[in-house]
Amino acid sequence: MSVIEATAVAIPAEIECILSGSDTYIETLTLKQIEAQPWLTELVIKTQLLTAKNPEERRVKARCCIERAQLASLGSAINRFLESAGSSSEPKRR
Repeated sequence: MSVIEATAVAIPAEIECILSGSDTYIETLTLKQIEAQPWLTELVIKTQLLTAKNPEERRVKARCCIERAQLASLGSAINRFLESAGSSSEPKRR
């Protein structure tokens, strides 16, 4: 007789944020842990055209898998860019 041991299955982490949006268009970035390869993160950019026949449809614009260290490096590079760009890239408010 074999004994089956129950283990808690962790749900992979997933985060989605809007990169750009308007009344007619939304572009999102999703970061998701890959369950079968936990050292990799899937990065997906999707677009959604709100005036299309099916406004709920999201199309994949780009997809890649990166290791955690490179994901941290990407975050650091974005922070360095934002610091060097300063407030000069902010749109003027009316």
